[in-house]
Amino acid sequence: MDMTQPFMSVAMLALLAGGVGPAPMRAQSVTVPLTAGRWRASDSIRFENYLGRPSLYINKGVALASDIDVRNGTIEFDMAATKQTNFLGVAFHAKALDFSEDVIFRVGLSGTSEAMQYAPAFNDYGIAWQIYHGDGSNAVATLTREQWMHVKVVLSGARALVFLNDSVKPTLVVPRLAGAGGGAIGVWGGNFGRGAYYSNIRYTIDPSSAAPASSAPVSAVTTPRGTITDWDLSEIFNAPALVPGRRPDLAAVTWQRVRTEPAGFVLINRYRHAPAVDPPADPVTHEILADSVMGGRVAGTKVVFARASIESDRDRIARLRFGYSDGLVIYANGEPLYFGASPFGFRPVGNMETDGEAVFLHLKKGHNSIVFAVTEYFGGWGFWARLDP
Repeated sequence: MDMTQPFMSVAMLALLAGGVGPAPMRAQSVTVPLTAGRWRASDSIRFENYLGRPSLYINKGVALASDIDVRNGTIEFDMAATKQTNFLGVAFHAKALDFSEDVIFRVGLSGTSEAMQYAPAFNDYGIAWQIYHGDGSNAVATLTREQWMHVKVVLSGARALVFLNDSVKPTLVVPRLAGAGGGAIGVWGGNFGRGAYYSNIRYTIDPSSAAPASSAPVSAVTTPRGTITDWDLSEIFNAPALVPGRRPDLAAVTWQRVRTEPAGFVLINRYRHAPAVDPPADPVTHEILADSVMGGRVAGTKVVFARASIESDRDRIARLRFGYSDGLVIYANGEPLYFGASPFGFRPVGNMETDGEAVFLHLKKGHNSIVFAVTEYFGGWGFWARLDP
């Protein structure tokens, strides 16, 4: 019996197939059915025709397609804003309804850099837009109402490219995703979306990258020199129950060790559920009540404490730079040192500043304790701190 014949046949078949290895995998586009059984949502959704197409309507919050895991690949869909729509967008890398990464569109700000924005929505349905803002997060886009607009999102590791309508070049390039750690995809309406329609929702999984996306994606960003990276975070406190400048007894507090994001800030939204509170305003003029904001005890706002240690080889004065959203009290070695407030609408910026402010610390030789009390209204909860060399 010629034992070489079977092996020769296999070789011949491989050559006829175009090579001796397995044929390359081809990515296939999959359309998500617009039926109730294939979706789960945080708020009311319905399936109906809109502008001549079968569509999914979501009032607000998030709706995720069931049994889909897209870590790397492409998401495409059409979206339409009604006359009432405030926000609409796409959710991806979701591991829960209230834990996703998102690209959102503000129809009322069409033509500006606020029209399109990337940010994570961690432990909430509203994105941390005050933290993720500017280059790599925002883009100018022209948006319309009562017309279908096409969106394509290409996900590759910690990077995302977003294409709007027929654009050949990406309208928005996100170089560093926050990393939600999941793979579900869906549509986003936020906390105040006021309704939007979605159609032709489909996805393609990149077969060359089957490994799950990490919750802490690799990033080329360099953490700024002097950044304090080791922090412990407390549970949430009600701001009205605290008096700014009077640090409560923290001995009984349960602490959680947290990490800074690659850029050097602590994203509190990653660890705690944030409130959604507007700054108090005059009912007639709608001007924000500065005295109430600066009082630091607005009803509904929340506070967490973050503590860190600084070791010094001598007694010295050192400059500490910092940024925050939305309010901050700094305690150094138990004594109050700084108070600031910057909720949206109260100051011109309204976002967490990347350049920040600074105070001078009187460090003693040995161990020094730094405590930040960080207040949140809405829109992004975070802080950073860097010590000059």
